Amino acid sequence: MRIFIFLHIAVMFAAVAAALGPAYLLQRIGRSMDVPAIRRSFALAAPLVSAVPILYGIGAALGVVAIFTNGLNPFAPFLLIAYALFLLAGFVFAPVNGPWQKRVTQLAALSADQVPSPELNAALRDPRMAAVAWFDPLLVLAFIFDMVVKPFS
Repeated sequence: MRIFIFLHIAVMFAAVAAALGPAYLLQRIGRSMDVPAIRRSFALAAPLVSAVPILYGIGAALGVVAIFTNGLNPFAPFLLIAYALFLLAGFVFAPVNGPWQKRVTQLAALSADQVPSPELNAALRDPRMAAVAWFDPLLVLAFIFDMVVKPFS
């Protein structure tokens, strides 16, 4: 049933949008060094950021259902690549993005309004976030390439 392919793609698009959109925007707001804006934006983004793992979980489950309801080979090369990319994304982003957002939220609550505290300033300048900002779009492009071109298949 091709409906599961559609649902898988739709939910994964929503997951990527919920993960990357707020992360990019929060990094930009963080660079402003405007502590009240950081507090407000990080607080407003929290519910959406909390939904990201749920969306990815639902998307992955729908992907598995789509494989078996459409007679696809679960060991097809493009699917093996997709599994590897999915795990890579989880191992790279989960330990960086979520904890960074929580740390900035906590430190912003403790910081004075006028100037970020040294701890908040250090968190906002975390070099891992700069690396993730470059890695995110490359990973999305790799997924799209894999799903469209289906290399080695």
